[in-house]
Amino acid sequence: MQPKTQAKIARIALSASAAAIGSLAAYWTLLATRQGHILFNARKLPVVHLSDDFSTYSHPVPGGMVRGYVYHPQGEDALQDLFIYFAGRGEDVRATAQMLHWLPEGFGFAALNYRGVADSQGAPSEIASVADAAQFASHLRRAFPQARLHVVGRSLGTGVAIQLVARQEFASLQLITPYDSLLEVAKKRFPLVPLSLLLRHRFNSIEHSKEVAAKTQVLLAAKDDVVPHERSEKLIAAWPTPVSVQTVSNSDHHNITGLEETWLMLVDFALTAVLPETKAA
Repeated sequence: MQPKTQAKIARIALSASAAAIGSLAAYWTLLATRQGHILFNARKLPVVHLSDDFSTYSHPVPGGMVRGYVYHPQGEDALQDLFIYFAGRGEDVRATAQMLHWLPEGFGFAALNYRGVADSQGAPSEIASVADAAQFASHLRRAFPQARLHVVGRSLGTGVAIQLVARQEFASLQLITPYDSLLEVAKKRFPLVPLSLLLRHRFNSIEHSKEVAAKTQVLLAAKDDVVPHERSEKLIAAWPTPVSVQTVSNSDHHNITGLEETWLMLVDFALTAVLPETKAA
């Protein structure tokens, strides 16, 4: 091979390497500066109209309002058990609320959209989502003092749910496709990214679970290509109290909350829960 040809190939290889490094650096910079929006998949979504069985909730945050919804079809006074639901990544809780026809009489459902997701405003983050959850739960305690409150988290929302239940007492906690640490899930999906240095919103559920006393159930998807069963099993193994574990048949990570079996499992477990002594919100 001629020296000129060798030099040309070397220049091309060097340019390609520089471009690849530049692309990685640009992505890492984006992740470092916009990771809250990326993690929560924060974006506006089309309006979903809800029935008169829902009441609305909101509280101010920097940049606007966080918005939530409460479903109580038999009226506020008839509410005996209330699910407080924390959604998965990019999930609009107004759309999830279309599944509530499976709830029996006496059950209600409350959920809010994370900051920046759907009709909520502001910048999403781990700290913000937990703070909003605590404020929402305190509101629900005042609004429905007769109801037993059950926390349900799905996927990303399991990290929020666990931290909330570590701070306040609830009748039960149910986790749908949970993980031990969001950092561990992300590291497997993005092996070339130095997430240990970049990721601020780690949702270390194993660490926070040490403070959870509520009766707990975990629902796993039959197939899960987003949160590997290994990550759920690590959390279950570290749980400080006995935990009920069930697998929802014919489910995957995405369709699990759209199945009747999931909602029946949530209801059945809630009905067996014993309400612990409530501490101040």
